[in-house]
Amino acid sequence: SLSAFTPLPPSPDWLYESYYCLSQQHPLIVFLLLIVMGACLALLAVFFASGLVKDHVAFLITVPTALAIFLTIFVLVCIESVFKKLLRVFSLVIWGCLVAMGYLFMFFGGIICPWDQVSFFLFIIFVVYTMLPFSMRDAIIASVLTSTSHTVVLSACMASSTTEVEPLLWQILANVIIFICGNMAGAYHKHLMELALKQTYQDTCNCIKSPIKLEFEKHQQERLLLSLLPAHIARVMKAEIIHRLQGPNFGQAENTNNFHNLYVQRHTNVSILYADIVGFTRLASDCSPGELVYMLNELFGKFDQIAKENECMRIKILGDCYYCVSGLPESLPNHAKNCVKMGLDMCEAIKKVRDATGVDINMRVGVHSGNVLCGVIGLQKWQYDVWSHDVTLANHMEAGGVPGRVHISSVTLEHLNGAYKVEDGDGQSRDPYLKEHGVVTYLVVNPKAEKRSPQLHCRPRPALDGPKMRASVRMTRYLESWGAAKPFAHLQHRDSMTTENGKIKTTYRAMTLPAFKYYVTCACVIFFCIFIVQILVLPKDLYTNNPHSLHQYFIYSCILGLVSCSVFLRVNYELKMVIMLAAVVGYHVIILHTHASMLEDYNTFLYQDQLLERPGVLKDLKTMGSVSLFIFFVTLLVLARQNEYYCRLDFLWKNKFKKECEEIETMENLNRVLLENVLPAHVAEHFLARNWKNEDLYHQSYDLVCVMFASIPDFKEFYTESDVNKEGLECLRLLNEIIADFDELLSKPKFSGVEKIKTIGSTYMAATGLNATPGPEYSQHDRQYMHIGTMVEFAFALMGKLDVINKHSFNDFKLRVGINHGPVIAGVIGAQKPQYDIWGNTVNVASRMDSTGVLGKIQVTEETSRVLQTLGYTCTCRGIINVKGKGELKTFFIHTEMTRSLSQGNVMP
Repeated sequence: SLSAFTPLPPSPDWLYESYYCLSQQHPLIVFLLLIVMGACLALLAVFFASGLVKDHVAFLITVPTALAIFLTIFVLVCIESVFKKLLRVFSLVIWGCLVAMGYLFMFFGGIICPWDQVSFFLFIIFVVYTMLPFSMRDAIIASVLTSTSHTVVLSACMASSTTEVEPLLWQILANVIIFICGNMAGAYHKHLMELALKQTYQDTCNCIKSPIKLEFEKHQQERLLLSLLPAHIARVMKAEIIHRLQGPNFGQAENTNNFHNLYVQRHTNVSILYADIVGFTRLASDCSPGELVYMLNELFGKFDQIAKENECMRIKILGDCYYCVSGLPESLPNHAKNCVKMGLDMCEAIKKVRDATGVDINMRVGVHSGNVLCGVIGLQKWQYDVWSHDVTLANHMEAGGVPGRVHISSVTLEHLNGAYKVEDGDGQSRDPYLKEHGVVTYLVVNPKAEKRSPQLHCRPRPALDGPKMRASVRMTRYLESWGAAKPFAHLQHRDSMTTENGKIKTTYRAMTLPAFKYYVTCACVIFFCIFIVQILVLPKDLYTNNPHSLHQYFIYSCILGLVSCSVFLRVNYELKMVIMLAAVVGYHVIILHTHASMLEDYNTFLYQDQLLERPGVLKDLKTMGSVSLFIFFVTLLVLARQNEYYCRLDFLWKNKFKKECEEIETMENLNRVLLENVLPAHVAEHFLARNWKNEDLYHQSYDLVCVMFASIPDFKEFYTESDVNKEGLECLRLLNEIIADFDELLSKPKFSGVEKIKTIGSTYMAATGLNATPGPEYSQHDRQYMHIGTMVEFAFALMGKLDVINKHSFNDFKLRVGINHGPVIAGVIGAQKPQYDIWGNTVNVASRMDSTGVLGKIQVTEETSRVLQTLGYTCTCRGIINVKGKGELKTFFIHTEMTRSLSQGNVMP
């Protein structure tokens, strides 16, 4: 099996085995076969050129046979499927053939000498470690067998044919030192290469995973952005967010002297639908926080589904009010029919709820057709919105509508082209705005209502599980059957994941060599072995008559010198090639020219008493010395090139992985910015956490929150639609400047506790106390003072900002502010466009404090004024006013002169 030959990782890893096999073992075994076949061909060429064919028949049989075997293996190795299956067999066959060739070369072609085929067996040992696909254990076993067998066989043969034992022992010992050196260098090379290959494998895996994660982050970012904004605006705003994230001034306030970007477009021929759940306020007062958020999510989730079916785009949810537009972002010829159909479907959905639960709720729908300006204003808490006189009229169509009916204008009726039956709506009698503008209205007759049998009009049973069950519980039980998607459900599932550039090449070259001290140590060990070998084979006295035995060991020392160059694994390939090439050329000059006569004399000395006049090719010192050096040179060059390739590949993978990690980080930051632009930071953390459950809706009940509504009533009169102001676009540009300047105040540390909830037209809604986590040292009163005081200071700051804008734009806008404090319910609803909101009586009263207020004044309830007075604010009693839905309330104005410096824009940080 492959596992026996795979050094890393320790546990079986088929993917790593496959990678190791194809990337490292396969090319090296191919190169080895090419080198060996090339050497065989070279030997044959030299052999035939020498003219000694008759005397060396064994060579003529051995080398071509080995060449044929290697050629067959080479063909089979090139077939990937065969190579994978027979990897172990190929390794053993190649090793066996090389060892067999070594022994045939030893016993044929001339007399046996103590140094016979040491270079060839050294080559076998080295390639077993570096080029054959053996594990470290198997490589050590094969190499030790190779060197031991050579030593034993050669010793046995020489002992029977020589009388001088001592020189033989020294030469055999020199052979052993050479083999030990070869084993050490090979094992060292294999160990470091396996470590490098494992690192490359891990980096490769990381680089394979990182695009998956990057794609996931991009996909999630797209979903987040498209859950906030339509695609045509999302693309532009995404580019700006990325620019802000990557820019040096990210997180800082924009320069107020320049206009902020305006992401608003004008669309004509659209239909606007407003829908309000009648009776929901009364129902909500009976709900627990979880029940309220659950019901709203289910109801509006159902409405989102109906909107999708009818090609409508939900714009925003305002409390229990829902409005959408058909004809955005692309114009639709049947936009009016879509909105009317949606209105009818919404009424049907609510009717089913009423019939099934006995809860007295209904749907009031208003539809108008015309033109809109749509987009996003401000810097924080983006919400796609629409503005125009036609939007205002659609809102009043709903306000002047009839529960359970779809109330349409005459303009919408014209676009219906008789698709629906209508009856007189008499909207002017129910809404003063419609009467003031003389709007003729109609009520659409529901085609399904006409087809219903009389039995279906009987009064439904009052409850699902008995008349004593609370209405909110009956609603919750019934809405469970709708199974609306939860907000941010997709966040829960996380997916698991040659250097042509001159700059990259320079960086690679400038890298420090991490294991240079080990390279030097290994090279020193090899040079020490060369020194020992020379000491062992040198004559022991000056009167030795046979100095020729040194010549072959000089060649072996040269080979070990080449090996010492190759142990510098991370040194530049070109540098190693130049050094080894210079060494090989120098060695060949010495062997073939300057000292060629000495080698010839030694051959003559050896064969003066033999039947053969001269040795064969395999035992000729000059020939085999040159061939051995050349084979080692080519082998080491191939290994150096292979090593350089993997070092560069590893560097490129790491470089690529680093860039992708940076891009992933940017995307993650973008996702966080987007999420925090929908939700408060502490709520965003809830959804980004890995331990939240998809089935859980986020909701939180607060005992004390201060809510502010700040509106600019004059803007409604300022807003006009004409060619001069590009049909209202320039008016919205000014509103964008106002809201953006308001948003900039949120980045000041003083107002870190202020949470923007939303903008409604020209009304700015914010709250304090939603993210407060005071310690035990704070009393209840301290918390009240902290939240309410911060909210009032923020209101003063808004007035100051508006004064500054008035000076620059030559306008005289006044802010009208309403503030109230008390318990609220916060939650996130809507899967298609998740939206954070707060509900409760506190919110409703704060809104009324604004709508019944006075320009330039901050109106508060009596309870809030008491707290403010303890903080040192002066409050003036306004008196008793009539508040819709609340009856008569006593209200107060906060005296603003005491903080006039604040109102001039001098906001303390």
